[in-house]
Amino acid sequence: MHPDELLEQLKASATPRKIKNLDIIHAVCREQHERGSKDFSVAMISKIAQERGGPVKSTIHNKTGDDFKGLIKAWADHTGVATRKVRKLNENPVYAVLDKIPDPAVRAVMGAVLAENRKLRGEVNLLKANTEVVIDQRITSASQPRDTIQILPASTGLTDSESEALRHSISDKLMQDEGWTQDDHGRVLNAKGRVIYKIGYVTAIQKIVAIVGPTSSVYGV
Repeated sequence: MHPDELLEQLKASATPRKIKNLDIIHAVCREQHERGSKDFSVAMISKIAQERGGPVKSTIHNKTGDDFKGLIKAWADHTGVATRKVRKLNENPVYAVLDKIPDPAVRAVMGAVLAENRKLRGEVNLLKANTEVVIDQRITSASQPRDTIQILPASTGLTDSESEALRHSISDKLMQDEGWTQDDHGRVLNAKGRVIYKIGYVTAIQKIVAIVGPTSSVYGV
């Protein structure tokens, strides 16, 4: 159906306010068609229409905006283009879900949830990158199968002096002498807040020296 014919049909049962908005949408789409534009996305049409007192994007996306979307699609079909922009391949496809949520408040909340999820995943990956596991594949007894893998603690093979050096590296005395501080994530920061050792440094050493067991220490750890 030609957009002009659809417009008349939609206006036949519309309120005065909706008739005004339909006329604005129709005019914007006609101008897009006449200037040879291929962009008939709701975002673009609503942006121009809003500047002329027409409906905003959320109004068009709501159920009550079906007539507006239908008119936009009619113009897009008449022009021979799609009503939506093609999402770039390098963009996260998860965010395509947000575009399908008509309520802007709900869309904003879900966007915040996705952003927080992405942040947490990044922190988990960072912790994984700073974790080391020592695997000993040696046979420990004649009865043990050859394909048995034994996971040994990171403290295996440490001498007393090496253990003491680790304790000293996170001791209160060293931190005070160097002007360093520790945060809740196991990082070590200098007096200016610059990171000396990354997330997990302090906690990793605490786990190692705890496995080794207590030794006499002059460093207060």
